[in-house]
Amino acid sequence: MAYTINHLSTVEKEVEVNFTAEEITNFINQQFSRISRTASLKGFRKGKAPLNVIKQFYGKEVLAEAERNFLTEGIQEPVAKEHLNIATQPEIFDKSELKNGEAFSFKFHVETFPNIDIELKPFEHDFTPIKYDESMLESELAAIRKRFTEYKESEDGLSADNDKMVISFSGKDGETEIEGTKGKDVTVVLGEKRFVPDFENALYNHKKGDSFTADVKFPEDYKSESGLAGKTIQFSIEVSKLEKCTNAPELTDEFLAGKEGYPNTLEELKTQTKQNIENYLNDVIAQSKKGLAIETYVNNYDFELPPSFFKSEREARIADYKHQNNVEAVPEAEIAKIEDDAKYSIKRYIIINTLADKLNVTVSDKELDLSFANEARSYGLPAEYATKLREYCSEEQLQERRYNLRENKVLEQMAEKMVFTEKTPEK
Repeated sequence: MAYTINHLSTVEKEVEVNFTAEEITNFINQQFSRISRTASLKGFRKGKAPLNVIKQFYGKEVLAEAERNFLTEGIQEPVAKEHLNIATQPEIFDKSELKNGEAFSFKFHVETFPNIDIELKPFEHDFTPIKYDESMLESELAAIRKRFTEYKESEDGLSADNDKMVISFSGKDGETEIEGTKGKDVTVVLGEKRFVPDFENALYNHKKGDSFTADVKFPEDYKSESGLAGKTIQFSIEVSKLEKCTNAPELTDEFLAGKEGYPNTLEELKTQTKQNIENYLNDVIAQSKKGLAIETYVNNYDFELPPSFFKSEREARIADYKHQNNVEAVPEAEIAKIEDDAKYSIKRYIIINTLADKLNVTVSDKELDLSFANEARSYGLPAEYATKLREYCSEEQLQERRYNLRENKVLEQMAEKMVFTEKTPEK
């Protein structure tokens, strides 16, 4: 076999493959010889049929098998010898007819992942960590207290502190509807201060079925894409459900004593909750650093992408946009965003996999088992359930989990190599 490779670009290759007539004849004769030793044909003892009869009965089958063999060999050998990291299935063209005693040739086109010269580097980046403060503990304790709060649906009661409402609303500036100011069947607990003050204050003293308007002034430092800071917007509000708070217990030692899943004292609850918050923040910080690391690498390395890889990613995202937004066509501005996202995703994939191979990052069976153990723990399940979780996974799901664990190990190394400069958070 002989081949020539034409590098159309860093990610597109065209290969011409040629087999000699002698190679074709030898393979076909070997196949006929193999068949003749075991063939059972009517009128002949097993393995005793004449070769011309074997060729008559099995000729087409042997030629088809020969073609499959030479196509496979003709693709695999150049890919292996040229170290082509293929991204798409090879496309065969210009294929000659395979005949006994004649040369056989074909060409194939294939897209490959680019060979990028990449290594871990101490890239610099600003970083604003989320730091613990007491308001976080207060918020979590309030959330725990909320779990024990009891409500009763009311038909004619008026809304007050701690009551739960289900509302729908929309905002207008004059006759113009403002994007991002609509909500349907939104649950609100009065006193939680989830909305701007004027909006939440307008929800008091209303009953189920009420429809009303309220002028809501947004704070001067309010951030939104619609530019609402400092503006007064008129909201139309409807109350579809009201649940009066019938019991909002205080978290005390007496109340907590004997509560399943909770410490017996308020002090122990505070200590445990604070530790949970700090663990969560540490995880958020670690994830954020990994995100900044890969973003930095994507921005600092430029390389050609496999065209078909990009096309399929683009089309999948466009289809997803149409489905989510229930539209037939995608605006040009959104197309540009989709294409940028697709390019980012592919570059991210290539960079992580290239580094994983270069750093020889692997995932052991022990690490895979540990991931299932951690998952079981996160669900509050006993350790033995980790085995069941693994049993429920298909081979494809197991490979996906291995890939995700491998990716995370690469991201951790990238983040560790980064030089982060702590930046004071904005208000």
